[in-house]
Amino acid sequence: MLSLVPMSFAMTTQNLFDKPDMFTQIIMIPVVVTLLLAVCLFQFKKLSSRSGNNAKQLPGPSGLPLVGYLPFLGRNLHETLMELAKKYGPIYKLSLGQRQCVIISSPHLVKEVVRDQDVTFANRNPNIAALAFSFGGKDIAFSPYGPEWRMLRRIFVQEMQSKANLDAFYGLRKNEVKKSVRDVYAKKGNPIDVGEMAFSTVINMITSMFWGGTILGDRATASSRNGDFRVAVSELLAIWGRPNISDFIPCLARFDLQGVDKDMKRASKWIEVIFDSVIDQRMKEEKESCQDTKKKDSKDFLDFLLEFKDEETGISLSRAQIKAFLAVILSPFNSFFF
Repeated sequence: MLSLVPMSFAMTTQNLFDKPDMFTQIIMIPVVVTLLLAVCLFQFKKLSSRSGNNAKQLPGPSGLPLVGYLPFLGRNLHETLMELAKKYGPIYKLSLGQRQCVIISSPHLVKEVVRDQDVTFANRNPNIAALAFSFGGKDIAFSPYGPEWRMLRRIFVQEMQSKANLDAFYGLRKNEVKKSVRDVYAKKGNPIDVGEMAFSTVINMITSMFWGGTILGDRATASSRNGDFRVAVSELLAIWGRPNISDFIPCLARFDLQGVDKDMKRASKWIEVIFDSVIDQRMKEEKESCQDTKKKDSKDFLDFLLEFKDEETGISLSRAQIKAFLAVILSPFNSFFF
């Protein structure tokens, strides 16, 4: 009886070693899991130390692995940031997912960033929605600081927003207001959508300055076309303000988990069609009248953009840049109507 126990043990041991594949799998599973956890921990510590060195070991809440301080922000972001400023001082670091942010809350530091060291902090980090709307960040708002950005700024400040050009469009703005007043009188006794009327008036003024005419063509169809445009812009702005996890964890951007990139491209497609039709029509008109030596009495913004596109400067505006230029200028104004 006593001799059977070691014999059974020896037979069991021998059977285990006769099946090395099963034995190896049993042993290797916890080993592999442990190694993976060690590698993940090492990478996390490496990234944390790197971001800490870049931020010069600023104070701030530690947050959680991978998501950082995102779960603790709450609805009132400004109140959360103010509470953290009271605790950590006027400048502190905040981990939002894989993004390392530096928060400043004193007038002196704000002046240092936006004025004294503005070139250093000129570049922005556009989110997924902004990249989709601005045709890959090709506009004046999200383009990186450099020769192209300075070119766009020069066009915007010297050509489009100069006092002489704005004064030259005074007649157009005045005529659009008069047309709206006449429309109100013509609808005497009928209900009027004031928001729709204001939107139509202002959008017609802006587009007259941009390309010398309205996006509506015939004013008889103004209501329906304005309504479509308003809905498209309203949806676009709503998507733009939607939180997107891919903005904080870039490795998830390729999957577009919340569909922000897809929705933004769909919402901006209608506006892009308008821009393309206007640009094509203007280029066709310019091509047909190239033999005519008589110049136009006045230029609109699209004329300036297309003329600069044709200049042999080595750096010219592409069609995508022109559309992004127009879209970003139009959209902030539209937000006041929603």
